Amino acid sequence: MKRKWHGIAVLTLSSMLAAGCSLSGEAAPKTVTLSDNVKLESALDENHLLITHEATFPIEITADYTGFKGNQLYFNQHNAMYKYDVESKKEEKVMGTPFTSISDDEQRAISHINEKFYVHDFQNGTKKFIGNATEEWSTYFGDVKGSSVIQVKHTGENFTVEKTVLETGQKFSWDIYEIFNSDGIAINSFQSSEEGIYIAGNSLKEGYGLYHLLDNGDVKKLSSLEGVNSMARFQFLDEQTIIFNDEYKGKSGIYTLNLSTGDVTQLVAGGEDKEGIWVPFYKLSPDKSKILFDTPVQVGKEYKTNVYVAEFVEGKLTKPALLMQNAELFAVISETGYWSDDSSKAYISTTVPGNDKIDAIEVFKIELDK
Repeated sequence: MKRKWHGIAVLTLSSMLAAGCSLSGEAAPKTVTLSDNVKLESALDENHLLITHEATFPIEITADYTGFKGNQLYFNQHNAMYKYDVESKKEEKVMGTPFTSISDDEQRAISHINEKFYVHDFQNGTKKFIGNATEEWSTYFGDVKGSSVIQVKHTGENFTVEKTVLETGQKFSWDIYEIFNSDGIAINSFQSSEEGIYIAGNSLKEGYGLYHLLDNGDVKKLSSLEGVNSMARFQFLDEQTIIFNDEYKGKSGIYTLNLSTGDVTQLVAGGEDKEGIWVPFYKLSPDKSKILFDTPVQVGKEYKTNVYVAEFVEGKLTKPALLMQNAELFAVISETGYWSDDSSKAYISTTVPGNDKIDAIEVFKIELDK
């Protein structure tokens, strides 16, 4: 089935909720398939998540490009960057240059001006030159705090990844063609570490796996990723555990991988319909205690989305609860979902049928009933 991805979005004025969408105020217990042949019902748990639908905020701006950060929307308009507060509906000009990316902590943004990339630091008001590159070459923040920038320069003859450490200005680069077969490498999946970058790919020397390319030039294989179809999207839960969504041994879903033991655990099962295999997406909370995840559902001839929330306990998901049923999301939940800094609120952007634009933002308070 078709899942929606959005790199560029246009916001329009509308206050209609997605047709047929149900919101959970205090979410009723629902049966959720968390792994193959295992169904957990939140009603059976002694404790469960307390969920309150706090608000629906219609979006009343028109923009060329947006950065969705929960109760804040960043957008380009009139060749400048603006911030829109969804609760107060106030607009504020952030800088006189359009942006291409914003860090998760909202403290830095990347701009592309005359074939040059810059990082703008909103805390100290500085602008740092990153490098010359065309807009087609991927340039993005390598970590949540925006402390580094990754620039992927890919032409027919060259494939170079460069990391810039913003605090020191140091640059480290890797010639991907010297290390990997480039087929299947997702150019937007590189992640920074303090010692280098992480990449999933097919090494010319050691085969497919997850690798740590170190700043000093060394290459360390972390996992052979045996049975994993690809790892275009992953996050570290701790030093030895990653979470990812894809196919593992022919079965789609959300999984964790223990890098020490190689053990793979399915958290949420995917599925297959007449249009093919579908993979659930997720949004991990900042404190890594909860996740949002989505599953498609067919309503008549159309596909809608159910959105769930579950608690992360000792590497497993518990207390699943339904947040939204038959929803028309703006994109998959990894893009359309957002958590507050304290992990107590979830924000989900929706659209309307036939309209590929953000229409409203739903806000949920999520607490553990102890």
